[in-house]
Order: sequence, then structure tokens, then C-alpha cells
Amino acid sequence: MRPVQHRTFLEKTVTLAQLHDVLVEANINPNTGLSTDYLNHFNEMVMMVELYPSSPDVRDEILAWTPLKYRQHFESSGFRAKSLALIGHDLAVDSLKRQLDVIVAEIDTVLLEAQGAVASEAAHGESARMLEEAAESAEMLIARASALINGLSAPNQAEAEDAQAAVDALFGV
Repeated sequence: MRPVQHRTFLEKTVTLAQLHDVLVEANINPNTGLSTDYLNHFNEMVMMVELYPSSPDVRDEILAWTPLKYRQHFESSGFRAKSLALIGHDLAVDSLKRQLDVIVAEIDTVLLEAQGAVASEAAHGESARMLEEAAESAEMLIARASALINGLSAPNQAEAEDAQAAVDALFGV
């Protein structure tokens, strides 16, 4: 694991191993340096997408949702250890972060497609089937991201084109 300079730790070079106990206490994976709290951003949107067919009052929340990168999420979140989450991200292996970015790009694409379907409905309920499929796809992708964050799957060198190909296949493009 590569050391990183960070002012929070008195200008001292630190590693994930040195932060192990603090990371565990903060619910940040000490092996990857990443936190599944980031996935709440997507889980909330999935929940709204699932609710929408029976609860049209969540429409405005769906339309207001915007993708957030890992750092953006924690910079604006109420997560109690958000600065530690950012330090963990800085210390995370680059290939792991790239793989997470690829999965997140897939999740964003699926959820933005769902958002577009809601926005373009002429009558409430027209997009119900598409939203169901989008929610299922997003849930599978979130599970993949969770496994990666928790160190349960090895990062690979996936490229953005691979993510787009998977999303295209999902939507029959």
C-alpha cells in the first residue's frame, strides 16, 4: 500500500495498516480504505425508483437526483468520519478505485436512464416496467460495488468501454 501525505495526521506519512483500528471503528474497510456509506447515495435513488409506480409523490426527488463521485459524496455528507473516508480513499489502491469508478459509471447510467423515463412520461405509470428493470440492474451493480469496497472481489483493469457495453446490452442498444 502506498503512503500518502495528509495534514490531518500531522504531516506524517500513513498507511491503511497504520489506520486499521480507526478505520474499523469508523465503518471503513481497513483493507481497501473505502466505505460502503458511499453506496447509500445510490440505494436512496433505487428506493425512490421502486416506490415511484405506487407513489408518484417521489417524482421530484427522482428528477432532482444527480450522480456523485466518491469524494463529492463524502465532502457533502453527514457521515461522522467523512474526513477519514477521504483519507482512506486517498490511500486506496488505484486499480481498486478505477474498478469502483467503472461500476459507479454503470450505476449512474442505469439510474439516469430511469430518471429520464420518469421525466418523459406522458402519464404516470408508463415507465413502470423499465423502472423495475433499472432497479434490479442497479441493485446488482451496487452489490458488485459493495463486494469491491469490502475486499470480497479483486479489482481488475476494466475500462470505461466495458461499462458502456454492459449498459448498452442492458437497455438493448
